[in-house]
Amino acid sequence: MASYKDKTSAPIVRAVIWLALSLLIIGIAFYVALPPINPHAGEFWAFLFFCTAVVLVLDIVINGLFSLFGDLLSGKVSRNSFTSFPKRIKITLIVAGIVIVLLIILNIFSSQFIRSGSYSSMIELNEVPFEEALAETEYVSDIALMDSTSAQIIGNRTLGSLSDLVSQFIIAEDYTQIALESVPFKVAPLEYASFFKWLSNKSDGIPGYVKVDPVNFDAEFVRLAEGEYIRYSPSSYFGTDLMRKLRFSYPFDIFGEPNFEVNEEGRPYWVCPTMSPRAGWFGGYDVSGVVILDAATGESEKYKLGEIPDWVDIVYDGYLICQKYDWYGELSGGYLNYMFSQTGCTATTDDFGYKIIGNDVYIYTGVTSLSSDAANIGFILVNSRTGEYQYFPVPGAEEYSAMSAAAGAVQQYGYTASFPSLINVKGEPTYIMVLKDASQIVKMYAMVNVRNYNIVVTATDQAEVYEKYIEAAGLSKNEEPPVDETELSEAEFIVSEVHFITTDGNTVGYIKCADKSICSVPFTPELLLLENGDKIKLKYSSENNGIYTGLVFEIISND
Repeated sequence: MASYKDKTSAPIVRAVIWLALSLLIIGIAFYVALPPINPHAGEFWAFLFFCTAVVLVLDIVINGLFSLFGDLLSGKVSRNSFTSFPKRIKITLIVAGIVIVLLIILNIFSSQFIRSGSYSSMIELNEVPFEEALAETEYVSDIALMDSTSAQIIGNRTLGSLSDLVSQFIIAEDYTQIALESVPFKVAPLEYASFFKWLSNKSDGIPGYVKVDPVNFDAEFVRLAEGEYIRYSPSSYFGTDLMRKLRFSYPFDIFGEPNFEVNEEGRPYWVCPTMSPRAGWFGGYDVSGVVILDAATGESEKYKLGEIPDWVDIVYDGYLICQKYDWYGELSGGYLNYMFSQTGCTATTDDFGYKIIGNDVYIYTGVTSLSSDAANIGFILVNSRTGEYQYFPVPGAEEYSAMSAAAGAVQQYGYTASFPSLINVKGEPTYIMVLKDASQIVKMYAMVNVRNYNIVVTATDQAEVYEKYIEAAGLSKNEEPPVDETELSEAEFIVSEVHFITTDGNTVGYIKCADKSICSVPFTPELLLLENGDKIKLKYSSENNGIYTGLVFEIISND
């Protein structure tokens, strides 16, 4: 019994054991989970509660074991050896409960219900005419139409031809759309095929990346210069894991998804946006800056918005761009309006595409009313490096309706349409897309008029489909001299019905009026807005038995 007499050393021993085990478990957990040390991040609080739980459990277990061991030596075993809680544990649990309540309150005050104004004001939407947003396309042979699925197939074929790499590496599934000297490319790094492949190759690293040409549908493997390799990668482990490298270099930053990019010289980098909440404590996360990490050396630099190098293409990804517009379109009228009447509420369509304008990558997608089923009211075009939004109103078919129309034109082959690109063909908003077979091989091209998706043409090459579309849309005819509107007659009518007839690619609107008159006018988007009872002013060149050949009309009232 006397061997246990030195009870003064017991608290020190148990404290040392408790501290050592706590630090060991918490250190391992941090190394694996990599949470930001930032109170605006939910992961930080989850990790903090995990640490608290570890500390409390170890305190209870270690104290219980020491008490039990002392009772056994003294011959007095207490049933409360493991069930009695020191006061410090009770205080810690009370504090943790208060913090949980506080976090719930902060979450509520960061919600869309409370902070709808903050969510809806995260973007500034600049409305521009369609012709200003997209320059006229003279030909379509240089338009990038390849989607990520096709890029993966072509990239895998390229890797398959390299016998020294195919058994050790795979290509990352996520291709990044970039612009190199105004030419579109998709790039993706190689990844280690497994943990054991990493063990075998970590000393040599990843030798390069795949660069896919989405215009000509080919790919090449780019090897880095001799003695250089991609050392930091999401497929690597321990100290060369990309996110671990970023976290230990920037422990306080909240990171978005990193993108693989190459600069104009072809050197590989990881571009990782940093995020901050803009709606309360936990809501409306948006890009606050970017960290650029050299994939070969691990050297990195943090940039503020407005200071990001011009060669960087993707800072705001398409998902964030669409999310921010949805907050703007849905919540501008308040949360209750969005939940119930949805007056004026708009949202993006289900996907997005890329366009190269100058040396920048832009993300575009259609905008539709929440009450609409298959029609766009316009499009947004967003610079993915600067996050600047442009909106141009173009009513017409949304992307998936156009894709269905294109696939339906060749339904006998069972082809599927890729997400289209939006182009300007002689002032006409037009979708262009590829049609693929079951093996995801491109078989045909299709063009669909946005305003009138009954105008659909398909062909086996881009030049042919462009010529066929020009003819079908009636855009190949010589332009008539401008009409002097001062020589036209005017009359006012009450609209009864509106019908559209397409002949030789030209769409004409026929307005049936309350007085039985019929007004024919060239198709314009404003015709889609006419409803029964609207009053219009028509400028016409001729009239024959109540049929007016109009050139210009104006909506006077929408009663």
